[in-house]
Amino acid sequence: MDKTFKIIFIIGLIVIFAVAIFETTGYQGFSPTASQVATVGYIVILLLIIAGVIYSLFPPSVLGKPIEGSQ
Repeated sequence: MDKTFKIIFIIGLIVIFAVAIFETTGYQGFSPTASQVATVGYIVILLLIIAGVIYSLFPPSVLGKPIEGSQ
């Protein structure tokens, strides 16, 4: 489970950086526009939802080790 989360968040971080770079390509101001901030925010929310769904598929654990007697 830990490897799954690490892979998803690394991929997500790369996607966030790629979208942020794409959105700010023609950027000529002091602060990002609202649409640029919102685009990156939507990706973060989507990643949190995906992580929650994946987390619910695995049994309860502490530091990657299953808790005895919980199902």
